[in-house]
Amino acid sequence: MDCSTDFESNVKSAFGALMAATKAAARLPNDISFHRTLDEDIDARLDRTGQRTLALANTLWTKARSDPSLSEIESTDDIALRTSSGQWEAAPGFRAVVEAVDTLLEKIDVGLDEVLRRPAHRLRAAVGTQSAPMVTSVAAAGGRTTDLKLVHASSVPRPQVAFKDVVDNSVSTPFVWKIREKLNALVPLDYGLPGATVAGTALGAHLASLGIGSHTPRGSGASSPRNDAEESALFDLPHPYAYEIKHQPPPAQLFVEQAPQEPNDWDETPFAFVDTPAQLAEMIEHLEGAAEVAIDLEHHNYRSYHGFTCLVQISSRTRDFVVDALALRSELHQLNRITTDPRVVKVLHGAESDIVWLQRDFGVYVVGMFDTYHASHVLNMGHHSLAHLLKEYCAFDADKKYQLADWRIRPVPAEMLHYARADTHFLLYIYDRMRNEILQRGRELVGQDVGTPGAAHFGRLAGMDVVAAATQPLELALQRSATTAMNRFVKESYDADHGLGSGGWAALLRKWRHPFSPVQMAVLRALHQWRDTCAREEDESTRYVLPNHMLYALADRMPTEPAALLAACQPTPPLLRLYASDVARLVVQAKTRAEERMAEFRGVIEDVHNEVRPMRSVHTRFNEPMDAADDEEPATDVADVLTPELMSAAAVLMSPGAALFGRLDARPQQESEAMRRAREIRSNLVLTVVMPSAVLTGAEDMEIDVPVVPVAAKRPHAAVTAAAPANQPVVLSETYAKYQPEQAPKQPKRQKTSDLDNLPTISLGDISSS
Repeated sequence: MDCSTDFESNVKSAFGALMAATKAAARLPNDISFHRTLDEDIDARLDRTGQRTLALANTLWTKARSDPSLSEIESTDDIALRTSSGQWEAAPGFRAVVEAVDTLLEKIDVGLDEVLRRPAHRLRAAVGTQSAPMVTSVAAAGGRTTDLKLVHASSVPRPQVAFKDVVDNSVSTPFVWKIREKLNALVPLDYGLPGATVAGTALGAHLASLGIGSHTPRGSGASSPRNDAEESALFDLPHPYAYEIKHQPPPAQLFVEQAPQEPNDWDETPFAFVDTPAQLAEMIEHLEGAAEVAIDLEHHNYRSYHGFTCLVQISSRTRDFVVDALALRSELHQLNRITTDPRVVKVLHGAESDIVWLQRDFGVYVVGMFDTYHASHVLNMGHHSLAHLLKEYCAFDADKKYQLADWRIRPVPAEMLHYARADTHFLLYIYDRMRNEILQRGRELVGQDVGTPGAAHFGRLAGMDVVAAATQPLELALQRSATTAMNRFVKESYDADHGLGSGGWAALLRKWRHPFSPVQMAVLRALHQWRDTCAREEDESTRYVLPNHMLYALADRMPTEPAALLAACQPTPPLLRLYASDVARLVVQAKTRAEERMAEFRGVIEDVHNEVRPMRSVHTRFNEPMDAADDEEPATDVADVLTPELMSAAAVLMSPGAALFGRLDARPQQESEAMRRAREIRSNLVLTVVMPSAVLTGAEDMEIDVPVVPVAAKRPHAAVTAAAPANQPVVLSETYAKYQPEQAPKQPKRQKTSDLDNLPTISLGDISSS
């Protein structure tokens, strides 16, 4: 049955059947068992109906249950039990069935919601339509209200559902170019490509679609054989316009000082909202005759993993355009006719992200860019924001009330269009003023020393020593702009083991200042990995799937039931509610696995501790055993008490986090029994940071180099104390204070050797990222 053809009638039919079955069940007498004994036909019909109902229930149960190990429903006793008083009570399998049914209904609801929001669907006008845009003031600290506004709407359709290019967030497939032809080229599109075959890969298929048969880099000679590690690097495609950006000379008019051209009055400047291919073609035809164009973008990244561009603002000297990048996403590659033409100066401000978004979403590249942000640094301005430049050169106060707007809203409200248009309307006049000032500054500084500390102009032109020509400062601004134009979009990887990277769990721990036990850390890592995987698959941001504060709360409480998990996250994120059963089961698995590893860890600790116990006291002055016989030679080395094997094992356990964050399968050339045990302790832990089984007194004064450990220590009276209980919580937190230049950093407190219940704190600030 296809519900999309006649949704309303199908819903009524299903609801009617459900109501009829419910009423029929309610009319059954309480003494049904007695009636079954009187009439064999009724008994047989009830048995057939019961078996059919049970089969239907098991079919739904098999599809919806999150745990495959749960057995099928065999009788009513699996769901409910009748007590001695005749009342029904829930059986052990009841909660699992309820969770499965709730999950199934949530998935049905989400699926219908997605289907009904598709633009091509006939029911979109009736269900799932976008509400009117709303403006909400953003509260600042102290309860006061700022001028910042949040423009949003409910039930905004997800535009990526209608994209012709399917969104792929997986780390197993590379990002490939979207362009199929290279306009305004000095070298072909295949210039600099990897010099090895990529047949059978996504990259190879894409190159084949571009008509590129040879994968040998032009101008680079024959390629040498590559190993597997080098083959994986093939997916990092070079910048297709890198040669043009480096070798195309800038237009000559850039280096000629000219009178700034005042922008036309706002109301007198023609403005167009471009959302059709015909309007796009007319706009490009107009821009091809321009010497300079200003470009800016509006981006959305809350309901998408990597985000997407929603608007592209372009201004010439006489006209302003705002392009609907959602409606024309597959057509905007035509902008390369303008953006790659070296004769047209492209003026942007702070284009670090804009350059990446253009190539990721549309396959658009920029050659010949002038970034006013870099120009403001060359001029040594006090502030570098676009709002400051607008006020400085145009006496225009930028309205930043809508910088938190949801740019997916369609139609775009007039206030938001006004905000977007202002970003480029004045930018070409700012470019004129800044270019003239840089040229004037260059003439003033010819022959001046600008690179020596204490020089009169030191700091204005970072990276230069002596200004040799008047155009040199402008060339510096253009060089920095070209470096920005060379940015490439690369998919963000995920390191589940060590949590490295901007989106890794290690960065979160630097912000969390409360202790976590090893079991809690295991849960945190499991939840963090689930959040990243879910965000990639659903194309949602990680903060939409599970905000950081809720991630901390779940790791701290470790709820093992869906109800407790949802209670810990209020208001509950939609995807967390949808997959509550799966997440709860994930918490149970991570917690159980961590506890098992900790039990193994305690066993190894006891073995090492038994070797440490039979030690003799050491004389603190003469460095000899106190019970040594008179004819014995006095001990002259700490190795008499702390054997090299024990010192190696203790050093591994007491080493900085850099060693513990290394590869767990790495083995030294000479591995003793004690070092092997230390490695097992480290590899069996759920964390990559472990607590030591023995605490060396004065360890902060010892010269320890892992894995090779010097036999002798600085202090001859070093001793080993008893191990702290292995089930003590591990404090893994960043507890350092902000560095104050006028104050010396505080020294960490020394651990008391007699206090066996207190374990030292491991700070992530001490952990190297190598």
